[in-house]
Formats: sequence, C-alpha cells, structure tokens
Amino acid sequence: MTDTNTYDYTPVEVALDDTPDLDDVHLEVAGVKLDLPNLNSAEMPIEVVQAVLLVKSKPVLDDETAAQVMAIFLAYFLQLKPNFGAVLRQTKAPLAYLTATVQAWAERSGLDPKAFRS
Repeated sequence: MTDTNTYDYTPVEVALDDTPDLDDVHLEVAGVKLDLPNLNSAEMPIEVVQAVLLVKSKPVLDDETAAQVMAIFLAYFLQLKPNFGAVLRQTKAPLAYLTATVQAWAERSGLDPKAFRS
C-alpha cells in the first residue's frame, strides 16, 4: 500500500469574478413569497447547477430530460424552501405550480423559459 504523504498535491486556484452579482428573483406563488437566487448568477445554488446545465446544453429538452430537470428543482424546493414544498403538497395541481414557478424563475433570471417546458 502506498503512503499518501508521498504524493504531491497541486493546489487549485479559482479566479473569482469581481463583477456585481445579478439581482435575486422574487416570486409569489400560491400565497408563498419566494426569494430566489438568479439562475444566471455565479452564486446559483449548487443544488440546481445540474438542472441549469442540462437546460443550457440543449435548445429543446426531451421529455426525459425535462423530467430530470423538474425533479432537481422539486428536490431544491422541498429541501431549501420547505414552506413552498408544503404549499405544493396542498395544491390540486402541484406539478403545474412547480412548472410555472420554475419557468417564472428562469424568465426572471434571463434564461429562456421555453427550455424549461416539457
């Protein structure tokens, strides 16, 4: 077995952008006020990076990819915005509310909301 102390580790340096961050997005959905980070921001939540990259990688999402994207956003809301998750559980059309919320969030962030439609 090799001793890990014999390896040379290269430090990773990150060049951080000093430009001001984009404005947050503020939505009201089913009576819940949501303060959300801009999806075009360098400070986008790590929980939704995969979804945004999927959307940006294709001009039109197929049904499978659109479902993956919505699943990522649903997990984000359930974990980090539990009040909204509770409201989604109580609505008659939770998927419709989720989809409309993600589309509005994308639009207000300057992303193409059409890409978020399934």
